[in-house]
Amino acid sequence: MKTPLRLLVDCNVWIDSYMAVHARHAESLRFVNEALENGCELLFGASKLETVFFVIRADTKRLIRAEKGEVSERDAGFALRFAWGCVDNMSEIATAVGIDASDLWLARKYRVYHNDLEDNVLLAAASRAEADYLVTWDERLLRDAAPLVRAVTPTVMLTVLHERD
Repeated sequence: MKTPLRLLVDCNVWIDSYMAVHARHAESLRFVNEALENGCELLFGASKLETVFFVIRADTKRLIRAEKGEVSERDAGFALRFAWGCVDNMSEIATAVGIDASDLWLARKYRVYHNDLEDNVLLAAASRAEADYLVTWDERLLRDAAPLVRAVTPTVMLTVLHERD
């Protein structure tokens, strides 16, 4: 029996998997579903949960505003409940990887590879969780993460999953 893969999933993949209007929605959602079907352990950086919540709520309100011209109190409540539902779902199907002072120290050291603190905290989370892969759409992070963790797009991860069958 194969050891289940531990996959740290970046917030851009989570957001795209929930937002049907995003260009990479179908591929992101397919990745999440197939990873779960293949017994992978999905992880997310706890520090990224706020980003997922904020972006989903803001994007939902933006879509409502584009369609109706304004966001009513009822619509704003819907956007809020939808964002909460998404982060609740993430917490049900994936495990949060926390951060502490040692991760922040490591993130600062990683800047010789990648000069973005937010991404480096995610890389430190991948290290802490002993993730097999970091799954992201961030092209710069994909390029710079190589010496630290195997970083791939959801598309490439689907190929990896199919090759493991």
